[in-house]
Amino acid sequence: MNPRLAKISKTRYTWNNILGNVKSNPLLYFYPEHVDDIREIILEAEEKGYRVRAVGSGHSFSEAAKGDEFMMDMKWFRNIVVYQAPFVKPPNANNKYVLVDAGTTIKRTNRKLDDLGLALINMGAVDFQTASGALLTGTHGSGIKMPAFPDMVRSIRLVGRNAELIQVEPTDGITDPAAHQQHSNIRLIQDDDIFYSTVLSFGAMGIVYQIVFEVVPKYWLVESRYLDTWSNVKKQIQDGSFMAKVYQNDFLSFRVNPHEIKGDHLVSIILQNREYNPPPKWKRGMRNLISTVGGDLEFIVEGVIRAANFKPDLTPKKIQTSMKLMKYKRHKDKSYRVLFQGGAAALRYGISSEFAFRADPQLLIDVMEKIFAQTKYLVAYAKLYHPSYIPLRFTQQSKAYLSTAGKGETMYIDVPTLYGVLGFEDLLESYQEQLIPLGGFPHWGKMNKVLYQRHDVIQQAIPKYQKWINVRRQMDPDGTFINDFIIKMGLK
Repeated sequence: MNPRLAKISKTRYTWNNILGNVKSNPLLYFYPEHVDDIREIILEAEEKGYRVRAVGSGHSFSEAAKGDEFMMDMKWFRNIVVYQAPFVKPPNANNKYVLVDAGTTIKRTNRKLDDLGLALINMGAVDFQTASGALLTGTHGSGIKMPAFPDMVRSIRLVGRNAELIQVEPTDGITDPAAHQQHSNIRLIQDDDIFYSTVLSFGAMGIVYQIVFEVVPKYWLVESRYLDTWSNVKKQIQDGSFMAKVYQNDFLSFRVNPHEIKGDHLVSIILQNREYNPPPKWKRGMRNLISTVGGDLEFIVEGVIRAANFKPDLTPKKIQTSMKLMKYKRHKDKSYRVLFQGGAAALRYGISSEFAFRADPQLLIDVMEKIFAQTKYLVAYAKLYHPSYIPLRFTQQSKAYLSTAGKGETMYIDVPTLYGVLGFEDLLESYQEQLIPLGGFPHWGKMNKVLYQRHDVIQQAIPKYQKWINVRRQMDPDGTFINDFIIKMGLK
């Protein structure tokens, strides 16, 4: 090994994701500082016949990032610059683009964009992920009229086989090929199949080191949360008025208590709408104390876990109380602060399976009532109490070939629990077994091991499954960038 690689690597290193449920002991763990380091790592891996993987913040609960031979930490890749002339074609010159290093967290990206007077179009519920981690595992965000994370990307730079620098875009990509050839030593590929396969690929096409996002002028969101009952929401779904609200608002989601109390299930509806003028400080409003602070304090979440383990029968009422406390009429803030729905403690303890379903009203009712029935059954049969509300979000169709929203407008139903609550793994597995037969497809980045044995489900849910595999073979014929997750999912 050359001296540079020895300097930026560790041996006998244990990597784990943030939750600790996925661990790896690679032969070598690298900290590349610039793209030439990545190239040298790949050349070393190819010479030895090893596989190489890149990791970000470790937010994923699945084994998507796990590697066993060479792994590299992208934390030093954290720069953000405006992507513009001479590279951008004149027809796209009025749009806004930024070039984001792969290891940049969404939180850092948001703050840098805010300084530039810009904002991401959409984002997931938390901002701990790196840009590449969120992209390559299919983070979707919210809003039936809003793009998912992969659909905000216009260009990807990666180091591929033989350490070649490659920039991948759609066939009608934003980059001017002539200007690119004149000013860059990176090979430009403008091809729909390659781009829409690479944009959600778990790193299987090469090591992604930079991403071009289309962004928008900074905006604010007005958020309100109100309470309803499932019986009433069900009537609205059946008569069409609920789905009308989904389309009337920029973002609409809801949370429901899976436990029945006094003959019904409490529902919290969250509405978010864009505005382009900042609020006066005295009119800004705020999320209530429970929403703002509770998710950030680990001792509170640890207390919830202890209570769930020692007094599980109190769980339904505690969920009910927390949902009531999180109600408020109006909160206005910068877009990324409102779209952020998590907390630091959620990063440490939250774990879930999430399922994509077509956005069909009757299917929404069927799925929620299946969850209610399963929750009731687990309590009666095994005293196993689901410790959280069930969130639901809507998204528009995605062009990414492996996207779980590839067939059309999609609803994502999350089944979260807490790491450390007794029976949490059994709980998540039981929901996978119940919801997959209804057409639910588990999120790539969350608990989804049932898919290891259900390749038929993947093939049915992903129309361009085989095209993705063909592109992967083209981009990485020697399997340098795959891992066991990709193999177990039948994607090799």
